[in-house]
Amino acid sequence: MIAMTAMTAMLASRQLGIRTIPSRAVAGAHVQRMQARRAGFTLVELLVVIAIIGTLVGLLLPAVQAAREAANRMACNNNLKQLGLAITLHHDAKKTFPSGRNTRDPMGVSWAFRILPYMEEGAITQSYVPAARCDDVVNSQAMRTAVSAFFCPSRRPPNNTRNFDNNNTEPFVLGVAAGGDYSANAGTYFNYSTENGSGADPRQAGPIYTFSAVKAAWVTDGLSQTFAVGERHLVPVDPSWSPTMIHYQQGDNSMFCADTPHCLFRDTARGLASGPNDTNNRKFGSRHAAGTVNFVFLDGHVEGLSPDIDIDILRWQSTIGDGNDPTRPSDGATGGT
Repeated sequence: MIAMTAMTAMLASRQLGIRTIPSRAVAGAHVQRMQARRAGFTLVELLVVIAIIGTLVGLLLPAVQAAREAANRMACNNNLKQLGLAITLHHDAKKTFPSGRNTRDPMGVSWAFRILPYMEEGAITQSYVPAARCDDVVNSQAMRTAVSAFFCPSRRPPNNTRNFDNNNTEPFVLGVAAGGDYSANAGTYFNYSTENGSGADPRQAGPIYTFSAVKAAWVTDGLSQTFAVGERHLVPVDPSWSPTMIHYQQGDNSMFCADTPHCLFRDTARGLASGPNDTNNRKFGSRHAAGTVNFVFLDGHVEGLSPDIDIDILRWQSTIGDGNDPTRPSDGATGGT
């Protein structure tokens, strides 16, 4: 009876032109169509995904940048600690802090060059030929070898792309001198000097200046209250400058040669650089967040100073014996303590 009913249904469907499809085949075809439809994203779904990714990047990027700057600042601190240790070792060996420079022309070397043996860079100093100019090819190893400890990673990697100075005139040799990002503390005037290193005015002199020979005993303000070296501010380029004199104008010449005072030294007479656009090439300054400027003090500790630090306190920390204590609160008297 059932077979007859099925046969009757099939004949009826053929007469009506209807093709019967087994139920399993129908279900399989439906699944395949659904899978084909779900094989890709719709435009709306794609836009939503892109928006989510953009939001995540926007949230993560500041954190990544902050972490990178924190690492750079720590590396800068470590560089300054290394310089501070070398300055201390120089004093232990020579009984004075390194002289800022022994001449004002390209025939001498800087304080930075003098501490190289105490930074395990003795091979550089041993290659120096004093009878030749710094920019002479015979002094290539001595003057053109970049030392990473002199570079702040927030500003640039180690390089030997600086111009040599030529007694404040157009340089003879371009783009091969070892550079650096740190300057010595000359006190309240970057070009301060004394004859034969004696007779320094402790209210004006820093520990490292032209012809200096400062002993630790002369630093009556205390080694922990007087900084030795800090980050150098680089002024923006003035379009009127000759292209070959840009490094000189910025104070960004050879780190190891003696003839550019505003490269080797900075002072505190007008405070710290207010920002990247400050045009004073005598100031200390940095490229760190909020403009914080790192200094290594004569006792070896590193401290970051705000660019808006009180100028009197900054001056007290830069001179070797002004008699003021920058860590004590002011009692209202002029001059500090």
